[in-house]
Amino acid sequence: MAGISTAGVEFSRDLMRYAEVEQTDGQFKLMRLGNCEFEFDAAAVLFDGDSPEYLNAIRDAMGDIFRDTEASRFRFVIPSHWQTRFTTAVPEEADVNLRSALIGYETRLFTNNREGGDIFPAHLRSNPETGAHRFAVSHIDESVSRSLTELQSVFPEASLDLAPSMMAATLAFRHVAHRKQLPSSAYLLVGAVDHGYDLILMRGAEPLTQESIRTGGPADLAYRALLCCSRFGMTWKDVETVFVYGARLSAEALDALTEAFGPRVERINPGVVVGLERDHFGDNYPIEAFLPVLGAAIQ
Repeated sequence: MAGISTAGVEFSRDLMRYAEVEQTDGQFKLMRLGNCEFEFDAAAVLFDGDSPEYLNAIRDAMGDIFRDTEASRFRFVIPSHWQTRFTTAVPEEADVNLRSALIGYETRLFTNNREGGDIFPAHLRSNPETGAHRFAVSHIDESVSRSLTELQSVFPEASLDLAPSMMAATLAFRHVAHRKQLPSSAYLLVGAVDHGYDLILMRGAEPLTQESIRTGGPADLAYRALLCCSRFGMTWKDVETVFVYGARLSAEALDALTEAFGPRVERINPGVVVGLERDHFGDNYPIEAFLPVLGAAIQ
C-alpha cells in the first residue's frame, strides 16, 4: 500500500517550522523536518496582513523547501493568539446536530456574531457526575484561512487545512505517550508560544483543559501552571511530568517551573513518534519546538 504524505507547517514570528510525514499502514516515516528563518515577521505577514510585499518571499521559501514533496495535504498550525478560544459544556443527550448548534451559538457570542471562519471543538475529559460533555473550542477567523490561500499557488494540487496549535500538540503528545508507554497519569504540557504560553493538562491520553495565557514573568508562569492543576483538584505532587515545548524556555522560566513542580520538568521529544530518539538531534537542537508541527503532520 502506497503511503500518504502530509506536511505540517507553523509560522512563528520570523520562523517557519515544517515537517513532512509519510503514513503507511499506521506507521510514520519522517520525510523532512526543519525551520526557515526570515528577515521579517512572517506570521504577521500571513495572519495580520502586514507588509504583503513579503508574501513572494514566503512562497519562494516554501517552494524551495518542498521542491520534491509528495505531500497531498498541507496542515498549517494556527497559534492560539490568532484564535478565539473558550470552553463549553454540552448536555450528554445532545446529538451531533444539537451539539454543533449549541457550540455554534456560543461561538457567535464570543466573536460578536462575526460571519464565517472555522470552528474546531476538541473533546475534553468529562466529569460523569455532571452529565455533560466538555469541549475546548477554537474559532479561526475567515481572514486567516483567506490569507493562507495566498500560498495555494505553490502547491496547486494539494489541500490546505488549518490545525489549532493546542489540538495539534495534544495529538502529538498522545502518540509520544503511546510510543514511550507512559503511565496513565497526569501530565502538564507547557508551550512557549507567540505572545504567551499554552497550558494543556492531560489525564493519560485525555485532555482536561487547554488554556492560553499571557504572563508577567517566570514566577507568574509557575503560578498559572499550578492554578491550572488546582482547578482539577491536583497539586504539584499529582503531576507525573511537566513537558515543555515550543520556543526554548528561558533558564529563569525553567527554574520557576522546577521550583513549583520539582525535578520533573523536561523538554519533550516528539521525534519518537517518527522513530527518532533525542540523541539523534543532540542536546542543542530545539526538537521540542516541533510538537505542534508533527501533530499536524500525523493527523
